[in-house]
Amino acid sequence: MTTTELLLYGQAAASLLMLIGWLVALKIKNTSYVDVLWAYGVGVLGFAYLYLEKENTDSGRLLVLQVLVVLWSLRLGTYLLSRCRGKPEDARYAYLREYMGTRANAGFFGFFQVQAFWVVLFASPFLILVSNPNPIGPLDYLGLAIWLIGFVGLNLADRQLARFKQSPGRTRSEVCETGLWKYSRHPNYFFEWILWLGYLPMGWHAQDRVYLIALPFVLYLFLTKITGIPFVEARKLEASGDTYRSYVERTSSFFPWFPKHKKTDS
Repeated sequence: MTTTELLLYGQAAASLLMLIGWLVALKIKNTSYVDVLWAYGVGVLGFAYLYLEKENTDSGRLLVLQVLVVLWSLRLGTYLLSRCRGKPEDARYAYLREYMGTRANAGFFGFFQVQAFWVVLFASPFLILVSNPNPIGPLDYLGLAIWLIGFVGLNLADRQLARFKQSPGRTRSEVCETGLWKYSRHPNYFFEWILWLGYLPMGWHAQDRVYLIALPFVLYLFLTKITGIPFVEARKLEASGDTYRSYVERTSSFFPWFPKHKKTDS
């Protein structure tokens, strides 16, 4: 099967998955699970690409890539599932529903299909990574180290935020400013970005490796401009107001850095 055929079949499968997800969302009136479908979808399709193209790579490399994509998908998908199971629709999607009004159902159909495209986009790098025929070497160990830093960092950020949200007496207006959240407003997104950067050294000797260079730029755009930071911060500003505005003024948005000192009245 050619690369184009694999991408088209992947798109058809992802579109069908999201169509089913959209129909379920109509019934339960909750679109939050689209994120879960995306995370699991990337994992399943990425694994499928690796399996279908396994003759093109070293067996050790294949195993490492399979473990990484499955571990990433299960962690993120399960985390997102636990976050939305039995809870009201995510504030981001509730806002979109209110914004679209009577066109919400049709609008969400388009949104789910856009997510299907994102599934294929983020699974497609594995078609490049699996075309590297070389045994695992120093660049792969470097990539794996970067991947592990990202994986540990995003898990730590998620746990710190979960611990903050479970604090007795906490209100929605309070802002998490402890641990990694002291140095970045979105350390979970930053370390997710670092994790995907790890694939660049691992695919350096692969065919079409030049396309991997676009990966960090696409993911950065995805996280900071499209579905990540803008929606999260808009909702947090509604809930926390001046408290969050002060946090924004002091704290780096994405890349961790030392916070600015609070301004004091003279």
